[in-house]
Amino acid sequence: MMLAFLIDQVQELCCKLFQKARKKSGTKYNLWEKIKGLLEYFKFDNWEMLLRKIVYSIQLPAEESMLDTS
Repeated sequence: MMLAFLIDQVQELCCKLFQKARKKSGTKYNLWEKIKGLLEYFKFDNWEMLLRKIVYSIQLPAEESMLDTS
């Protein structure tokens, strides 16, 4: 839990993309809810791709992005 908090704090201070995602989401709670929702239905190769989806509302290819639910 402490590691997650530390990563969150570093992201909030140093990552411009995270800051944009936080601003676009309004509250920290809303940002983490968006992250949780996206991770439930899509796979992302990296953290940057996830944040870009939130900030820029990029379209994800459905075939490549859906998680295998079998």
